Amino acid sequence: MTGSKSVLATAVRGVADPDPRRRLAAVRGLSLLGEAGEAQRGRAIELLGRLVADEAEYVRWNVALALGRLGDPRGLPHLRALAADEHANVRLRVALAVGLIGDPVGLDILAGFSADPYQIGEAFPVRAYAALSLGLLGEPGGLEALATLADDANGEVRWHATVALGDLSDQQGVETLIACTEDEIPFVRAHAAIALSEIGSPKGLEAVERLAASDPVERVKKIAWKALRALRDKIAP
Repeated sequence: MTGSKSVLATAVRGVADPDPRRRLAAVRGLSLLGEAGEAQRGRAIELLGRLVADEAEYVRWNVALALGRLGDPRGLPHLRALAADEHANVRLRVALAVGLIGDPVGLDILAGFSADPYQIGEAFPVRAYAALSLGLLGEPGGLEALATLADDANGEVRWHATVALGDLSDQQGVETLIACTEDEIPFVRAHAAIALSEIGSPKGLEAVERLAASDPVERVKKIAWKALRALRDKIAP
């Protein structure tokens, strides 16, 4: 017995093992089956689902990561269950996994994270990963959640939201990005300018011009000038 069949056979024993270290080893083995056949990925997802309520937090967060690495939308129901986990370490990995899967069915999970209470210094909280994954999904349905995240109390969350809005490249995100050009944090302003140039709306021209001409941070001015040239090229008749 070789390859994915061997991994599955070992995982069947591992997920039922009373030792959490062996359960973790099974999860990590299953995470490697992203290139396996559909039936084998389905079996891997079913086995991972048995550990969604595992007593060990680190097993649960590795389950979330494994589901993301498998990249199969059939794992989304398990991620939806893990999204309610009490531990932020689990939830932030759920947010990342949904983005890796890239299916719009997971949009509600990420939108729910826009109000996640986790906050710890300058670390990436759950909301930052949710913003990142909303950009990966590229779905206009995520605009409302991104508008909320762009007004977050944490600057890193706001930064990820501006990047994601640029990735979406949707005209409806322009007003949110214009507001972000006045953010107190320089890298948020800079990325708002980049995102506005990516969307290419004339509405963003004045805000980018202002950053390029008078932002107090020289690096932001340089980025804004580059964004301004790109934006002018896009809106030129």
